[in-house]
Order: sequence, then C-alpha cells, then structure tokens
Amino acid sequence: MTLQITASANLITPALDRGMKNNIARKSGNKHVSGDTYKKRTAWKKICDFVGSTRAINVVGKAHFESKQYCEAAILRKDFQATQKSVGLGRDLTDEEYNDTVWNSDGVQNRLMREDYIRYSPNYYNKENGTTSRNLWAHRFSKVSHVLHGMCEMNAAPTGMTYNTMRNTGTSGVDEKSTKNKILMFGLLGFIGVGTTELLKCIRSASENTATFLGQGILGLLIAFPVVSSALGFLGFCSGMASQIAVQKHKVNPKQQKNLSKDVSENLQKILSQLKSIKDKPELVKVMAQAMQGKHHILKKIKTDSLDEHGIPHILNNALSAIDPAKSDLENMHSLKTALGEYLQVDKPPSESATLWARYRYAKAVTTKESHYVALASTIDHMEVANPHAKAMKDARRQTEEILAPAIHNFALKTLAYPAALLDRVANTNIAPTLRKWASEDYQKAQIKKMNDPSRASKNCFKGEYMAKNIHQYGPVTRACIKIAEGMRLFNMNVVLASNANLSRIFNNMALFINNSVGTSPASRSMCNSLGRFFGGAVLAIIFGTFIPIAADASGSPSTVSTNGNFPVDFSMTNIGILMFLLSAPTLMVQGLAHLAARVEGWNGNINKTVPNGVPAFKFSR
Repeated sequence: MTLQITASANLITPALDRGMKNNIARKSGNKHVSGDTYKKRTAWKKICDFVGSTRAINVVGKAHFESKQYCEAAILRKDFQATQKSVGLGRDLTDEEYNDTVWNSDGVQNRLMREDYIRYSPNYYNKENGTTSRNLWAHRFSKVSHVLHGMCEMNAAPTGMTYNTMRNTGTSGVDEKSTKNKILMFGLLGFIGVGTTELLKCIRSASENTATFLGQGILGLLIAFPVVSSALGFLGFCSGMASQIAVQKHKVNPKQQKNLSKDVSENLQKILSQLKSIKDKPELVKVMAQAMQGKHHILKKIKTDSLDEHGIPHILNNALSAIDPAKSDLENMHSLKTALGEYLQVDKPPSESATLWARYRYAKAVTTKESHYVALASTIDHMEVANPHAKAMKDARRQTEEILAPAIHNFALKTLAYPAALLDRVANTNIAPTLRKWASEDYQKAQIKKMNDPSRASKNCFKGEYMAKNIHQYGPVTRACIKIAEGMRLFNMNVVLASNANLSRIFNNMALFINNSVGTSPASRSMCNSLGRFFGGAVLAIIFGTFIPIAADASGSPSTVSTNGNFPVDFSMTNIGILMFLLSAPTLMVQGLAHLAARVEGWNGNINKTVPNGVPAFKFSR
C-alpha cells in the first residue's frame, strides 16, 4: 500500500495552532504576550527554563516524539525513491514493489527498530498488528526497561517523590508556583528530613559491626538511594539492550502502514499550517529557523553547511518553496511531501565498490538529513504543543504522584462523606455534599479554569499562583519578591533536590553527543538516559560515601549540624530533606513579603500584557 496522505478538516484547531506558534516562539527564545504578539524572553525566564529542564519527563517526551519523527523522515525519503523508480519504469509500482522500496526497506525498518520507537509506540508492536514473536519480546523487554526507569526515578529523588505524593494525597491539584505549595514544602519537608535521618541512624546502627566499603557500612551502602538508582539505571540499560538484540525486521502489514501514514499526514498538515503563516515574511522565517536550532542554541542542530547566507536551513527554504497558498491543503501536503523527500536524498555509493568508510559516510549523511526533518517537525509536534499523557510516557514515579496519589485523595474524601452524611442529618450541616464535590473531577477542573479566567482576575489577583504567572500586573517591589521566591523554589526543586538528575544529565548528554558524533543512527534517548542514571547515581554514591566522610574526618568534626540537644535528631548536611526544609523557610518568608507588597502597592489591573519599550517583538498571525 502506498503512503496515503490525507488532510483532516478538524485537525488544526485554534488551540492547536496557538500551541504550535507558542512552541515555535519558545524554542526560538521568544514568548507569547497576547493575541498574535510575541516578544523576546528575558534572561531570567531563560535561566528558569534551563534550570527546570532537569526533570526526567523532558527526556521521556523527546524520546516519544523524536522516535516517531525519525520514522517519518525515513518514510518520506523512501517514498520519494519509490516515485523516482516509478517514473523510471514508466508505470506505477505494484504493492509488492512499493512495500519493498518503502515499508520493508532497510532505511524504514532501521528506524522502526530503534529502542525509543519500540518503547513509545505500543500500537505498532502488538500482536493484533501482526508483529513477529521476536518483536513482541522486544517490546516486552522495552516495557521492563521502562518499569525499571520508573523505579530508578523513584530512588533518584526519594525526597521529591515523597513530598509530591504526600502533597497530592493530602490536597489534589496544587500548582507548584502557588503559595499553598510553598507552605506545604515548609510544613512537610522538615518531617520528611527528620524521618530520613532517623531511618539512616537505624541503618547505621544495624550495620556498624559489618565490614565497610567507601567509608559506609555495606548494608547502608546497598540500600543507599543513589546506589539503588544507579543499579536500576544499569538494569534498565541492559533490558533495553535485550530489546535491541531481540528485535528483527518484519514486513509492515496494512494496518501498520495505515497508522504510519496517519502520523506522516498529521505532521505534514501541521507543518503546512505554520509554513503558510510565515511564507513571504522574512522576520517570521528567521524565527522558525531559530526554533529549529533549539531553545538554548548551545549545540546547533543544523550545521553551517546546511544553512543559506541568512542562516535559514535549506530544508526550511525547500519546504516554503513547495507550498502555494492558492492551492488546497491536500495539494500542498503532496508538494511538501515531495520537497521534503527530495531534500532527504543522499547519493549512495555503489555497493560493489563501496569501501567501509564510504558506507559509513553515507549512513552518517542520511542520519544528518533526517535530523534536519526532526528539527523542523519538533517545532509543531512536541509535548509543549499537545502532550498525549499516554500511559507509555508515565513511568512508575509519575503514575504514583499524578494518578495514584490524587486517586487516594478523592477516595478518602468520598469515604469520609458517608459518616459525614450522618452528621448532616443530626446537626443539619452540609458536609457530605461538600466532600463529594471536592472529590469530583469536574469540580477540580473548574477550579483550574477559574484561575485562568480573565474575568476573575480581580478575585485571583492576590493568590500566589496568579501573581507568579502575571508578574507584570504588580509593582516593582512585588515583582522583585515574586522573582526571589520563585528563584529559591526552582533552586530548591531543581538543584538541591535534583543533584542526582543534574549529574545524570551530564552523562546523558555525553552519551548522546558521542553516539551522534560516532554512530551512524540517531542515539536512543531512552538508552542514554539509563546510562546517565547509572553513572550519575554511581558518582553521587561515591561522593556521599567517600568525600564527605573524608572531609569530616579531616576537619575533626562530624558531618552534621550540632543541635546541642535542642532537637531530637542530628541534622545531617547530606540529608536532602533537611536542606530543602532549611531553604523552604526563607522562600515562604519572601512569598509572604510578596503578598504584603502586593497589598501595599496594589494591583495594577493591566490584564492584557503589553510589550515593554525597547523589547524586540513580532506578530505571528494565523
């Protein structure tokens, strides 16, 4: 079956269109102001984005979307070759000839067999779609790796997970920027830290008579969270390797072809919708080009030799040249398919005379061209545009924090409603209906909607969540306090808490860079993340097990803050919960000052955001 390109009349909704434009702006270093107006992001916002990107969900999201986009690039490349072959023969290819040229070709099969695609494409690797027995096992091994990844995340940041679970169980739907969240951090992290300290004291007491390794008892070392996280990261990598060993090429059946065609069609239509917005507008074309290079622009996604004299990627110029606003979407999508397919072509050396080096350079050139398509597609097909919240993207930690904890919260409220109903009859109160209302999903969604409703701005203006998201509506002192409070919260959650994640991020990026520099296929983000967790957890365990005890011995004092008997436990400076608790106190204090300053300075009420004088801005119309 040939690649079926279809256009959906209902695909590009106003919300989706705005989401794609916002993502293009975000990746190019800009942000949405209001209406069609966008402006340059401040250095403060860029720093917050960079610090906040340590979270593992970013890696999962990139793997989920990029795996599909690399398959689309291979399909477009091979479809163009099939068209050229058909022209050369002077006739249409038979289904068998087309399948061999496209769906069952090495180029497409190699992308379908990447670990990221196996893991995040359950609709492709299942029995109903005719997947082979070995490929079913490949998907199972990948699922095991995903489970291990979730367990790794649970141990990588046990303090954060414990806090999030307790918070979401006690009060569901708390925004991280809200004052309520800062109060809960102050109230809960101290108890979590004390509990962790007491647990570690018990462990040390139980293991003090055993042999030691790296300055710690063997029992304590084995159950230390960084060590467990590192071990699970390694096991996840091994399971992913087993998936790659088990997977095999198999003929793509019609149902799989239909699903793959749907993915290609949807992204072509999304790309087309944005290209029509920027065509013949040099300023917007430059914004799109910057978005394709990535948000931080540390390592360019597209090298200089693939850019024109104005810094615009050749693939973007080719795509823009292919579309004609006077034609229908379906006609433009076919033209776009041809233009992209032609761009992705690489001259293949003759197989009979090709050297190993020539074959290597060819494979590298193919991967490079495909990465250019991924750079283009990622501007419109991204978790910031339409997060599917697919089960495959939720690991064990996220399922615990975001599904199980709120479910327990709602179940507890519904259970308490039964005895409350008896009290209502006796005391003529209305407690039971209130509890059931709080447990209702519709009620919780309505509360979120109220916070984002412009007509309720005057009622929300002194709430912490609203203040943090609408900082321009307040005076200079209030703005300063909000920034300081949010900065300390981000530092607390993404630096103090995320010591393991930050170390893992370094090794993750190293693995990605090495694979993409030396390898001939796109690096698996899932596999690199597992390796990152392995090395990051191991390094953190060595630091906690070696350098801190050595430093303490050298100074002649224990690695604790002496409490002189004023507290029931010693506050270990290696205890993340205690450190976060200590930092949450000034965070809450500054947040309180922000509320006080807002009351004194007043609320300006300028709901509609405007571009400050001197700040670069542009309009991104539909």
